[in-house]
Amino acid sequence: MVREPAVKEDKTTHPGGEKTVLTIPNLLSLSRLFFLPAVLFFLFRRQALAAVALMLVSWSTDALDGYLARKLKQVSDTGRVLDHLVDKIWVGSVLISLVFLSGLPLYIAGAVIIRDLLILAGSALLMKVRGSFVSSDVVGKITGCAFALLILFYTLRSDAGNGILSGVILHIDRFRDFVNYTVLVLIVVSFLNYLGVFLRLMTKFRLPGEQE
Repeated sequence: MVREPAVKEDKTTHPGGEKTVLTIPNLLSLSRLFFLPAVLFFLFRRQALAAVALMLVSWSTDALDGYLARKLKQVSDTGRVLDHLVDKIWVGSVLISLVFLSGLPLYIAGAVIIRDLLILAGSALLMKVRGSFVSSDVVGKITGCAFALLILFYTLRSDAGNGILSGVILHIDRFRDFVNYTVLVLIVVSFLNYLGVFLRLMTKFRLPGEQE
């Protein structure tokens, strides 16, 4: 995991990055939407291991698209927006499914989705007004990992309970409250963290000695 000291304003766009939407990084971002129906299919079939395997493949494209965008000098505002939009659609769809299939509390799924929608709206406003984009910091990365663990936890609980997972489900269920409360705390902390950066960028507030 790449560690950053704080959420930061990012205006980096490589030359030529906006010439075409069909770049390799953008296609990787879009590929997550193609994986999504298969993930949902296995979830509703209650085949947790197959769903988890596809989730891991899908998440690997999320890490790879950012790396390739920087490596191939194809970083663009379009790519950033696309990456975040695809992530929100993917996470929201899976969480809503897990509410019905695995007993994921509706208030947790709702809190994640509302947080993501507010961050998307704030990011769109920042790009329009300031031409800026907020890169994820340590809090954002930890929260993203917590969301992934939440999804994996409830995906395993959705399994029919046959074979290898029959014993696993009984053992992991004791951690359900811990998982729920940890994610709730991180939802609040990460949103307040983003809100503080959003307000700083919108008002152009700088601490003493801080550069533009």
